[in-house]
Amino acid sequence: MMEFMIKPKLLFPMAVVLMLTSSACLKTRAQIKDEPEERGVSAKIQDVQPQGQYVIDEIKSEITRMSGRIEDLERAGKEANTSSVNREEFKKMENRIMELEQAQANLIEAFKKAPAPGSHTDPIELFDKGKAQFEEKDYEAAAETLGNYLKAPKAKAAVERAAFFRGESYYHLKQYKKAIVDFSKIIENFPRSKQAPLATLRIGQSFEALGMKEEARSFYQELAEKYPKSTEAKKVRNRLK
Repeated sequence: MMEFMIKPKLLFPMAVVLMLTSSACLKTRAQIKDEPEERGVSAKIQDVQPQGQYVIDEIKSEITRMSGRIEDLERAGKEANTSSVNREEFKKMENRIMELEQAQANLIEAFKKAPAPGSHTDPIELFDKGKAQFEEKDYEAAAETLGNYLKAPKAKAAVERAAFFRGESYYHLKQYKKAIVDFSKIIENFPRSKQAPLATLRIGQSFEALGMKEEARSFYQELAEKYPKSTEAKKVRNRLK
């Protein structure tokens, strides 16, 4: 690694790839790109959306059936002076009903979060929502919303800013590996962006937060050389002495 790091004029894409591949804790950009960004319940439910109501109805039916069985046991218990066998079965049935009710609640909540079939949210609305969440310092929500925007087929108008705000959100959430990937995309795809100096600084700061000081220094050096008049470059000069 060190033989690469001592070359301060490395292009940003190559530098990031080398750094990501050098650590077992970080994945290559290709791996991250191929890996699904959202693995939550909502994403999975989209594939079985048409069957969703059927599943909920089945759970409701099971709850009703079990409730009826408990009522039968209660009546039988009164007649048989509540034998130990009935008490045990009663408890099992009661626990089963609680499990089914929780499963039903979880499923309904997941469906509320999943997009309805055929619904199409305007990408610009997604970006505006994500930007507002970022400004409100709701970084977790912002990262998710901006991620949805970046995955939208027509997301072109604000890709640069969306990637930057998502990178900043990850940075504030201390998810430094994800932040590095987003900021490096800005350097690769938008080298003349006014956000490029700050994106470069954030990459260095993220590596530093991960304890990778040599990698961080290489980006601070790159920042000072490529954007010498920037505010961000002034911030790192003392670190390079």
